This record gives sequence, C-alpha cells and structure tokens, in this order.
Amino acid sequence: MRIFWQQKQWIRFGLFLILFFLLPYNLQAANLHTLSDRVSRHAPAIPSDHVFTFTTPSGLTGAGDYIRISFDGGFDLSAIIYSDVTLTHGSVTGQEISETVVADPTAVNWGLSRSGNHIDLIRSTGDIAPNDIVIISIGAAHKIVNPLALGSKIISLALYDIADNLIDSGRLAVPIADDQVGVNGAPLGTLPTPVILNFPYNVLTNSLDLDWSENLDFNFHRYVLYMGTSPGVTDLNGTFLPIPGIPGVIPDQANPTDPTLRTQTIFNIDGLAPARTYYFVVYVYNDQGNNAISNEVYATTNNSGNPWPPPPAQPTINQRLCPIFLPTVTIDGTKPGSTTIFINGDSENINYPTDLTWNKPVSLGLGANLFLIFARDSYGQNSPFLTATVNRCEVGDANCNAVIDDFDLAGLAGHWETNWCYADFNEDGIVDDFDLSGLAAHWDSVY
Repeated sequence: MRIFWQQKQWIRFGLFLILFFLLPYNLQAANLHTLSDRVSRHAPAIPSDHVFTFTTPSGLTGAGDYIRISFDGGFDLSAIIYSDVTLTHGSVTGQEISETVVADPTAVNWGLSRSGNHIDLIRSTGDIAPNDIVIISIGAAHKIVNPLALGSKIISLALYDIADNLIDSGRLAVPIADDQVGVNGAPLGTLPTPVILNFPYNVLTNSLDLDWSENLDFNFHRYVLYMGTSPGVTDLNGTFLPIPGIPGVIPDQANPTDPTLRTQTIFNIDGLAPARTYYFVVYVYNDQGNNAISNEVYATTNNSGNPWPPPPAQPTINQRLCPIFLPTVTIDGTKPGSTTIFINGDSENINYPTDLTWNKPVSLGLGANLFLIFARDSYGQNSPFLTATVNRCEVGDANCNAVIDDFDLAGLAGHWETNWCYADFNEDGIVDDFDLSGLAAHWDSVY
C-alpha cells in the first residue's frame, strides 16, 4: 500500500507539473455542461424545431466572440434566417436575459451567420457570464429539415473568441427515427415500441413465412399484419391478414387478454400468386389505442417449388470491453458469407477485407453510442439483429462517471505501464506519460 501511495503521489506531482505548463495555452477551454437538444420531430426529411440548452463554464465576454452550432451531414439549414432564432441566458433558468438576434451584429444586438452545415451567433454586446445557462431556439417561420436517412446524427456546439480560439464545446446525438403526431402536431400520447419485421423466408410458389421481434411494452395490446402488392403498405391501403390464434378477427375486436398474442410473432402466409412481389408491415397497438408501424419487407414468390434458403446467421462485432476515448474509431466483426452488412439501416462505407469479415470507421459522441447491425443475403433476407453499444468517455475519465478527479488519477497510477484500457486514453496499448498528459489537460472537468 505504501508503494502504491508513493507511486500515486509521484503521478500527482507529475500531473500538476503538466497542468502548470499546459493549461496557460488554453486556460478557459472546458466542456459545456448539461447539453441537450429538444427536437419537435425526429422523422426523416421532416422540418423540426430545435431547442438547445447548456451551461457554459467560461461564458462569452468579448466583442466578436461567437457560438457555433454544427450539424451532421444531411440536415438542411438553408431556410433559416435570423428571425427564426432566439437566444436567452441567465444564472438560474436561462430565461432571465433575452438577446435580440439580427442579420449582422450591432452595438446592442447579436448577429446570425449561416453557412453550410453550421450557424453562428456572433456577440456584439451583452455578456454571457461564466456558468450561465444558455437557451437557443431555432425554428419559427422556417425550420431545419431532418436528414433522409435513419440513425443517430451528431450536433456540435462550441464557443469561440474573436480570434477563433476554442473556449467551451460539447456534442450530442439526435436520433432520426419514425415518429407520430396527431392533429395540429399534438402528440398522440405514449406510442408503442415498433417491432422489427424480418424479410420473408421459405418463399415458395404460393406461400412464405414471416417473423418479427416481440413487443415487450407493459401495455401491449395486439399485432396487426397487412399485405400489399406495391411498396408503401399501411393500414389504409393494405390487406388485413388474420394472425393465427384469432382467425377471422378484425383488428378492433382482438382479445387483449389472450397471453399468446404477445408471443405470436411467426406467421405462414399461403394462397399467394406465383412470380408476384408482396410487401408486408406489422402494426403494434397498445391499450391506449395508439399504434406504431414496423419496417416494410417484401418477397417475390417463385415460379417453381424450390424454397429459398433460411435467413443468414447473425453477424458479430469486435469491440474493446472498456470506454473508447477517441472520437473516431473503426468497428469490425464477422459475417455470413455472401452477405451485406447494415449498420443503423445504412450499408454505405463498410469495408470487406474478406467474404467473412467487415469493418467501418464511425464517429462517436460522448456517452453511449448504439449500433444496430444485421446481415442481408442476395434474396433480401435479414439476419437476426445484433445490438452493440460503444461507450465514449472524455479523455481522463478512467471510470467513465463524467468527472475527472482523484479516482481517475488513482486508477491510472495503479496501472502505470500496463495495458489497462480504461486509462489508455490514446489507445496505444500502454498507460504512460501520454495518458497522464491527457488526464492533466482535463483535470476537474465535468461533462
């Protein structure tokens, strides 16, 4: 214990030497606290309001300092003008002081500049004090249009001085996913969790098999299956298919007390025409009467009686069993032969070193990064889904609790010159001076 204590004290001494020499170059740079974005709509290609809230440790106090909001690729900001943006800040609620936003900064007003994928709010007067809560709303007459592709999108916020030196910064992830609203944009209430519908298999001349994931919501009511002969099947244009166990029952008369309804996720469909393409969706209803639609799948029946092969096996992912500290990493894994990998619904920019392996560089936001991975074969059949979470923590945060303090220093000291990945912040296979420098540069940071 004494040896460990002496080692820890030596590391702490080295830490403060590094703090002394490093911090003067970036004295006030820090992470934005409690960063959030309240989004009015998550659906792809839909105009949406954004309300950003954060606490700035350093504030903005100089003329020409500015706040930059950078959006991931796919967001359309082209319609946004100064009158669509409001800025307030204060020490308690963030609403105490309201700034006027105009096209160009004046002696009393903030200016707005939009270029490409980012929006700048430029300070002329009106200090944002250190530790102020800041609220930025975007979306009045004009709104930001969501990307076309489903998945998690990164939005970055940063405060700069007039010389473009970084003051404070933070990043967050916004999910782009199907949502549902009622009349006049009013939410319908608690929506069920949609099921994942797998591609049909055992496809013959006149029949095929379908299955989907089980809905585990506590207020689950029923599944309803629809079929069509063209894409875009809904409950309005599709053919209702009675699910086995409740033959002939129309959707509104399904028995919610039947315990087999939740687990009934496999369905054989017969009476189909040969050489015809069919499309399918599954609706989930909860006991509030709200519903959520699955993804749409399709299959073309055969001209002969030869069945399709079973769906491909689930792919795998190789990842470190500890937090990832770099903003961009490569995830990789294995897959069934002759299949294509999809990650969060996207198959682009995935590399295949062999027919049985894959990898892809990905950007990680701070916190948990969720990846939904499946393989698809040449018949259009999907494998079972693999859900993987890759955590990214701030450099220096060895125990990943969002604050960098003595606990992280003790962990680093106790694993000095070992391959302990929790403190290997530069991911070079050894805990050494480079990792100590990273911890020192972020000492006492809270994010």
